[in-house]
Amino acid sequence: MDLLFKNITTYSKKVYDQFSAFHRKHFSLRYHAYTFLTAVFILIFIGTLIQSLHYTLIILLSIFLVIFLLWRFFRPIEEARKYHQDDKSVKETTYTFSFYEKYFKVSNKKEYSIFKYRDIYKIYETKQFFYLYTDRVHALLIDKSNFKKGTSLEFKQFLIKKCPFKYKHFKKKK
Repeated sequence: MDLLFKNITTYSKKVYDQFSAFHRKHFSLRYHAYTFLTAVFILIFIGTLIQSLHYTLIILLSIFLVIFLLWRFFRPIEEARKYHQDDKSVKETTYTFSFYEKYFKVSNKKEYSIFKYRDIYKIYETKQFFYLYTDRVHALLIDKSNFKKGTSLEFKQFLIKKCPFKYKHFKKKK
């Protein structure tokens, strides 16, 4: 297989913080909307149970609602705390991304992983990075200025061709 694109990106605390800010900004509204809608649905259900005098179910649903809201509020705080204690968020690590026609390879000095393009969950482009999400939370961060083979514009066209419904472009608003 011929190498189509090659990129070398160094992950640092600054890069992780940029990604974390992007992720929070673009996914927190959806997270809060789901939380709000679920809470409203449970409250409406509790309201109908009050009219029919099912006190045991009312108490159980009220306990569930409190636990659900606490979990939705404290889980992101706990994840952020774990992230900042993780060595990965402090150590600089350099990754080499090698893109071929049917798959791409991500490697560092110790190990490598191979991904097929169909395994990409979503792709987001910002002014400085391509974020190739592997699931709802985790992404591969590709610095647009560090292409060793190919250009970021050619790479963008390649991604659109390979993953047309997964690609999103975000421009910073002035």
